[in-house]
Amino acid sequence: MDNPKDLSPLAKGDIQIGQALPFAIYDRQGVLLLAAGQAIASTKQLNELAAKGLYHNPRWSSNLAVQNKSTMGTVSPTVLTKMLLIKTSAQDPSETGSFLKMNLPGQTDVFPVRLVGALGRAAFVISHPMKEESCIFAKEGQVWEFKTFYGLSIYRFSAMIEKVLLSPYPMLVMSWPQEAHLESKLIRATRRAWCEVPATLRDGQQATSNALINGVVHNISTGGLEFESFAPCKLREGGQVFVAFQLFLHDRKYLLELNAKVMSINAGQDGQRFVFGLAFDALTDETFSVVHAYVCDRLVRKLESPLYTKD
Repeated sequence: MDNPKDLSPLAKGDIQIGQALPFAIYDRQGVLLLAAGQAIASTKQLNELAAKGLYHNPRWSSNLAVQNKSTMGTVSPTVLTKMLLIKTSAQDPSETGSFLKMNLPGQTDVFPVRLVGALGRAAFVISHPMKEESCIFAKEGQVWEFKTFYGLSIYRFSAMIEKVLLSPYPMLVMSWPQEAHLESKLIRATRRAWCEVPATLRDGQQATSNALINGVVHNISTGGLEFESFAPCKLREGGQVFVAFQLFLHDRKYLLELNAKVMSINAGQDGQRFVFGLAFDALTDETFSVVHAYVCDRLVRKLESPLYTKD
């Protein structure tokens, strides 16, 4: 339910039958009648809704109107459904898009959140953004920007907070993003597979064992991997490192120690762990085959569950 004080009345002439709504529609009490993106199919349905009162939150349309489409291209609602709805049933966070990053427009603070689920194509639910183990301020009507990975691409979209839930767990109910505010960009040349593989990282500039950094590989491809450290460490973007880990494939164990370049560094929520994006130097044919086979094996296993369905 939205706060009735924040709502403004609508005339029936403001709504075009058969076209996707650019905003959510509420009744006089602030109860959601139709979510943004849905359409009224007939004059009869419009009259029935009008009898309950037609209201909308002007912040929805005004805030989103200033969000311009970039040259990265748009993604269809079908892809969004696979990214937010179909894929929430999978278990691999990295490949399913069940982890999102969100920020307020124009602000640099980014908060990782977990995608809890989707309510059809009306809304989706996420964990409440946190900072130092406390909920950050968020209120209904705010528009946030989101970023997530799916397949070989990165997706960006905007959505408005419909409801703030603090009990029994802090969560946010977000309006389903409109097609006009979705963007996608191909950023990966190879598929990545989610994993939890213990690994050790060593700064290429340090030759002593004291420079070893223990952590875990969260996802891997033939082009690189994501490594999370278990303790604070000092590495710089562009620096060379050595990463060592074991891959188990068809009852065989492969020990790999690879040269890599630090492409990105992100601090964890607790400020004690760091996530590093690493790009491999040129792999030997044998190492490439092992990593490629491991990724393919992980992806094939995912197909055993019905992740992809036709709309």
